[in-house]
Amino acid sequence: MAGINTAGRPTLSQRRSRMSQLGEEELDNLAFRPNIVPSLSSGRNDSIASQTESEVELNKRSRVVPEPGPPPNGGLKAWQQVLGAFFLNFNTWGLVNTFGIFQDYYATGAVFPASQSAIAWLGSIQGFLMLTIGVLCGRAIDAGYLRINLTAGITTTVFGMMMVSISREYWQFILTQGVVAGLGSGATFIPSVTVVGTYFSTRRSLAIGVATTGSSIGGIVYPFVLRRLIAKIGFGWAVRVMAFIMLATLLISLSVMRSRLPPRKSGPIVDFSAFRDPAYSIFLASVLITYTGLYVPFFYVESYATSIGISGDVAFDMLIIMNAASVVGRLLPPFFADRTGNLAMLIPCTFFSAIIILAWIRVSSQEGLIAISVMYGFISGSIQAVVPATVAFLCPDLSKYGTRLGMTLAIGGGLGLLVGAPIAGAILDTQSSADHQEYWGLLVFSGTLVFLGALLQLTVRVLKVGWSLEKA
Repeated sequence: MAGINTAGRPTLSQRRSRMSQLGEEELDNLAFRPNIVPSLSSGRNDSIASQTESEVELNKRSRVVPEPGPPPNGGLKAWQQVLGAFFLNFNTWGLVNTFGIFQDYYATGAVFPASQSAIAWLGSIQGFLMLTIGVLCGRAIDAGYLRINLTAGITTTVFGMMMVSISREYWQFILTQGVVAGLGSGATFIPSVTVVGTYFSTRRSLAIGVATTGSSIGGIVYPFVLRRLIAKIGFGWAVRVMAFIMLATLLISLSVMRSRLPPRKSGPIVDFSAFRDPAYSIFLASVLITYTGLYVPFFYVESYATSIGISGDVAFDMLIIMNAASVVGRLLPPFFADRTGNLAMLIPCTFFSAIIILAWIRVSSQEGLIAISVMYGFISGSIQAVVPATVAFLCPDLSKYGTRLGMTLAIGGGLGLLVGAPIAGAILDTQSSADHQEYWGLLVFSGTLVFLGALLQLTVRVLKVGWSLEKA
């Protein structure tokens, strides 16, 4: 029995010889025939031979990741993702929606001297990086690095706001509030839509809408906290309290959020094939133009209220009123968007946003400003809620949704946020004098851009379904 070990099994050299004789087709099928190597013994027990090291390696390489199946459209795990995404929006877009408080406080010169346009760069850089970093983070999430991405984002965001609390010079605020907090917000924001979007199909707009209400709630809570605490404990400690709230709520997101789709390791960071789709390319342009004007009122509503003679406390409430109204706007329109189509809901909301901004020029009373703040908060909130679901509608392969959404928010939303508020601030500085601020140029700039964005969205819908009433 030369060549056979005492246990009746083939020696290592015999097994290697047998492996070398296998054909290519047999090797491809080894994962499904784990005991293909025959025993050299005729006994029954000897016929069940152990896998060789080569077979194990082939099994690993041949392993097929099972398909995740269709989105569950509900259930505990799916709604946990919505909860986690709510708190991500609470601390990202909620921070952007809060910047009106920082804008007004910094403009007093209590921290550093700067023009309205220079101050606006702090919030616009933060918003730009929050959306631009999404190109990288969206791809990382597709590749299966959700938790690493969230951990890095949470750490960076909280650290950035802690550094804001001890900053004193303008350039220090650029680095801490603009760059560091912006990078952290980018890493934490993108999962709020990419993960939720993969758990829902028939109710995707509603789910994303519920998640995005976090930004409105954050835009209510953080201005209230800052305004009350700055007067009691000073700016530094007020911002530190805000950072601790951010840490506590972001840890909830980290504990519940999980990816549903298997990792997609290959593929580019930017999906250049998307630009060959005319509908997607025009939609991307519409997001860029719309976001350039959309957030201008959020930055300047408080200072506008002061300019028409409204007292400080009531003027401060205008930003909270606007964010409170956007809570409803992030729920109702997305609910109907699941039935009418995302573009069918997005287009009229964008048109009405433009009309409201242009009508704002004639507002000169407290009652009028409250009414227009409510209307604008509601309509603009619906735009922010429906845009991510529209990207999913224009993305035929959901495994690329994270990448496509990151591209949309970075190129469209990010660049729009970067230049919109500073340009509006420069217009305000140019038209205003030492004793009077003039806002009509700022509002014409904002409203015109949003109107052009609505026209491009209408073009996208015509490209997809023509002039029919088909759901789109």
